Amino acid sequence: MPTRSRTAATTDRGRSGSGARRRDESGASAVEFAIIAPILLLLIFLIIEAALYFYARDTAQSASREGVSYLRLAGSNSDPDAFVSAAEQVTVNYAEKLGRLKHATAVGTIDTTTGRVSMLVVGDVVLPLGGTVEVEQTSYATLEQFRNDAEAGS
Repeated sequence: MPTRSRTAATTDRGRSGSGARRRDESGASAVEFAIIAPILLLLIFLIIEAALYFYARDTAQSASREGVSYLRLAGSNSDPDAFVSAAEQVTVNYAEKLGRLKHATAVGTIDTTTGRVSMLVVGDVVLPLGGTVEVEQTSYATLEQFRNDAEAGS
């Protein structure tokens, strides 16, 4: 029966401890990757969805500010309530230009007793992993009313 030399036995032991894989560890990195990869991909898609949601929310806020800016000018008009539908259309057009906001609607109000105007924008954002989320933003401002010098002095 052949015997192994002392140098061969030492070399085999030295190899297993210095980076060479043992037989029971083969395929471990493939299993680790199979567990980690879906979690990492899900995390990436959730970050993208959150970014798209916040962009749509910012779009709704910008559109409501644009609409309320237009609506503030109704105070110098003889019939401020007729100004509301035009301001709502300006708001919806602005929201569609910016993008990411689907089925946008705008509701403007003028309170002549307090001199305040508001614009509410509601729309849907379509997410990449499926589904839609409703976004709603409102802006408020003071109604601009211009008076001639005779009215301002009294």
